[in-house]
Amino acid sequence: PPSVCAQVALRVSSFGAMADTLEVGMKLHALYSDGEYYPAEVVEVSESDRRKKAPIKVHFVGYETSDDKWMSMDKLKSKKLPKVKAEEPKEKAKPKAKAKAKEYDYAGLEPNMRVNVFAEAEGKFFPAEVVVVSTGKGKASAPVKIHWVGYTKASDEWVGGDRIKSKNLKLKTQGAKAGPPGMPPAARRLLLVKPKVEAPLDPGFRPLVLGKRAYLEAAKDCTEKLEWALTRSDGCARYSLPVFDEKHKDVKASSYLAGVLIQEMIWQRSASSLVLCGPKRICEAVKKAYSKGGAYEFEVMSMPNVCGHPDKPFVVTLVEKAEDLPAAKDTPQVCGKDASGCRLAFDLGKSDIKTVAVKDNEVLYSKETEWDVTNPDPQYHYDAIMDAMKLAKAALPKVDAIGGSATGTISADNEA
Repeated sequence: PPSVCAQVALRVSSFGAMADTLEVGMKLHALYSDGEYYPAEVVEVSESDRRKKAPIKVHFVGYETSDDKWMSMDKLKSKKLPKVKAEEPKEKAKPKAKAKAKEYDYAGLEPNMRVNVFAEAEGKFFPAEVVVVSTGKGKASAPVKIHWVGYTKASDEWVGGDRIKSKNLKLKTQGAKAGPPGMPPAARRLLLVKPKVEAPLDPGFRPLVLGKRAYLEAAKDCTEKLEWALTRSDGCARYSLPVFDEKHKDVKASSYLAGVLIQEMIWQRSASSLVLCGPKRICEAVKKAYSKGGAYEFEVMSMPNVCGHPDKPFVVTLVEKAEDLPAAKDTPQVCGKDASGCRLAFDLGKSDIKTVAVKDNEVLYSKETEWDVTNPDPQYHYDAIMDAMKLAKAALPKVDAIGGSATGTISADNEA
């Protein structure tokens, strides 16, 4: 590869020369944000002044169009591109301080994933597969065990991020705090399904129902299942999800989708605890996600309050057999339908307060008042709700009853 100086000094004399060399569909290598070059294809060449700094749009082979990038010539590699001599530096550069060792984030690497690894003996990169990623301190400098494609297991070795080329390997951001992991590559590939009709206000929206449908189609031949039970004071919600084998390259898509579906069920029905049954690796991943510090910490910390027992923490347990899971149970809740007399109602939404005044089943007043839920001042919220309620009250001769709606659940033993 060209030296850093050569890359910095690379220049193109005119757009005309570039346009003669590049054409749509041309195969080349393009520089990604991780500092490595990956196979790509030219999808557009712009002559617009607005694009003069980065006039070539490329598509990275094997990835979604959302990853397409506009590039400058110095970020492209191809034998078909004209070679440009690097400019001689005007003066001798001052010696730089020794750079700190790069820290890599290996969360995106999964077993059986294809990567390119630098073979020190040959001095070039060769295709390999990830066998396992270790989190042990003893393997901190070389935590990835790889298998060279086309060779025996005897050639497997442990390597560090400095020898691996992959879009799924990222550099850690200096000073960044550790947080819950993002969406695994397997989950992105299977679950992010573009709808036929694009959402105009959110072009990147990918409906869960389409992702779930695509996942179930991909997992239709899977023999293993992850089953769970969400218990509450007067009932239990059950679900069963087919999952990939623990050694399958898409296994992380199973644990990720399970986490999303459990979250959805929790806010539909509430839960005091989660009981899991299935492959150990997937169960452990879901349990970790539904623990303090995990991806669903908010649900874990909120449910005790939602269910009316803030002193009793949300717990996750694992059982070996599906027969040991609590049985599904729903308890019908009787809701009153009498709207006689003078009644006030409010609903605390995400961005507004809805208020209604009803007299003998007739709506006399209805309004939505803007509300900033992120305001940290409790007095602000009290005043906003009271002011909205008083405006609604003015439409009634008296008030016989007040009803409200906020995050919570209806059950027999709920004091929330």
